[in-house]
Amino acid sequence: MSSRYTHKIFYMFQKEVISSMKYGSQLKYFSNVQVHVVKRLGDTMKFREVTYDSSNDVISCSCKMFESEGIPCAHIIVVLRNNFIDCLPENLILERWTTSAKWRTVYDNNGVELQETQNISCGRKNLQIVRGFAECLDDAPTEVCDAAKEMLCSLQELKLSHSTSGSSNSSQRSIPSVVNVHPPNISKTKGSGKRLKGGKEIVMEDMGKRRTCSVCGKKDKHNARTCPKLKEMLSQNETQHFNETQDL
Repeated sequence: MSSRYTHKIFYMFQKEVISSMKYGSQLKYFSNVQVHVVKRLGDTMKFREVTYDSSNDVISCSCKMFESEGIPCAHIIVVLRNNFIDCLPENLILERWTTSAKWRTVYDNNGVELQETQNISCGRKNLQIVRGFAECLDDAPTEVCDAAKEMLCSLQELKLSHSTSGSSNSSQRSIPSVVNVHPPNISKTKGSGKRLKGGKEIVMEDMGKRRTCSVCGKKDKHNARTCPKLKEMLSQNETQHFNETQDL
């Protein structure tokens, strides 16, 4: 499996294989469709049921790890080992986790092959052509080698002519002298700078600013309890009361 899976997926699969050594299975129902009860060794409470159809190699587990992550779980590996199956069935190997996933052809919703995969397929075809040339030139007479050299020279001249024509076409493209790119609008997000006050808090502050003190008669942020004039009056009364007591 190391040659089929990518490195990351292979390590995840290897972890499940090592974890499968800690499980044991018991055959619950035997027929074309087998039902295995898989339990961790030493744990009799928790279990998983694995269903295996030997006619078409379809296997599924109640933990649903393969359906969610695309990797066979340890319970499935235990059942496969007990059925003396050394290789994973093809239906348990998802194409997207293999090393050849980037080389397969990808189509859009309209059935048109995507451009990137077209380039990959062209590269693959070119590689096949090069291999064919190498096989023809292997132990070939000198006449064949000379013909191959002439063909190579003509191909290089053809490629050079195409590259020069492509560069001339690219140079003829008009490039605008002024590019009007405007900066994005600055948006003030909540929490940046000063704290944004709510509507109720703003109204309470305005009411506090317009409040009139009943002691001093001024419109300020204090009230009758916190008026500084009241403190002065209280201190004067205390001083007067102290002087009266001294006179007595």
